[in-house]
Amino acid sequence: MADATTLTVPAEAEITWLWIGLPSTPTSALIDRIKATLTAHPDIRAAIGMPAYGLTGMRQSHLCAREAGRLALLSGSSICDYRTVRMAALITADQEKARWFVESALGPLAADDPRTAELRETLQCYLANGRSLITTAEHLHIARNAVAYRVKSAEARLGRATGTDKLELRAALEVTNHLGPGPWQANDVGPSIP
Repeated sequence: MADATTLTVPAEAEITWLWIGLPSTPTSALIDRIKATLTAHPDIRAAIGMPAYGLTGMRQSHLCAREAGRLALLSGSSICDYRTVRMAALITADQEKARWFVESALGPLAADDPRTAELRETLQCYLANGRSLITTAEHLHIARNAVAYRVKSAEARLGRATGTDKLELRAALEVTNHLGPGPWQANDVGPSIP
C-alpha cells in the first residue's frame, strides 16, 4: 500500500470513517491482509465497502460499508466485507419485511436450533453447488449419504422439493446464513448518510 492515500473522519465518539485511495483496484490478497490486521485487534470493528472511483464511487463505497456495518451489528461480527453480504444487505434493508420473508420462505426450516441450522447450511451449500451431492459432501467434509439425508430432511420441513422457488429459497437461506433465523435486534446503526 505504498501508493495509498487515506482520508479519515471522526464520525462519532467511538466511530471513525476511513477511506483508502489506491492507484488500482485492491486485490483479494490486500483485502485479506487488511482483514487479518484488523482481526489481530479485537477491540476494532470494521465494515468494508466496495472498491469504487471518484466522488460518486467514494459515496457508493461508503454506503456499502454502512450496510456491511449494519449486518455486522446484527450478526455480531467484528469485520464485515460488503462483497460477502451484499445479497443479505439488500434483502434485510427492511428488517421487519425480511423477517416475514424468511419465515414465509423457510417455514419450520427457520427454527432457531442447532439441527435446523445444520440443515439450512447443508441445503444452502447443496443449492449453491448446483444440487451436486458429491461437491456438497466435499465442501462440508461429510459423507454423500449424509448430504442426501439432510437435504431430504430439509425438504420435509419445507413441505416441498428444493426444485421449487429456488430463488426465494436461496435468498432466505442467504439471510439466515449471515444473520441467523431472526429476529434481529440492531435497528439503529448510527446517523444516516444522504
